[in-house]
Amino acid sequence: MEFQEVVKATQQSRIFKIKQPRFWVLCHLYLPDEVAEHLSAIEVSKVRGQYLLGFNFKPEKGEYFPYCGHIWRVKNNPIQFPARYKTKGRKDPPFVMAEYVTTCDSESEIFTAMLDLSINS
Repeated sequence: MEFQEVVKATQQSRIFKIKQPRFWVLCHLYLPDEVAEHLSAIEVSKVRGQYLLGFNFKPEKGEYFPYCGHIWRVKNNPIQFPARYKTKGRKDPPFVMAEYVTTCDSESEIFTAMLDLSINS
């Protein structure tokens, strides 16, 4: 094999992208009052209410996920509201209620807490 052939063999002619669709879920989050008292109003407003969150996979009951520096647990399986007839219009996303678990100050704390929770479950 000559040098030019080696160079051609290492060059990529086509770039492949892995496309993974996001699973959009309407999550109902509620931060407990005891925790909310120690946070600013702006931080509390980000985690109280309903938010459209994207997941790589369909969330299941009991699954943990991080959002805005807090760790949440899915309380129920996603509820999908049916669309009437075969419509090409907007469809409502599945709905999930999330329960507050803990607050973390840094990404390393979040990774550690998620690892501990995944080991225990």
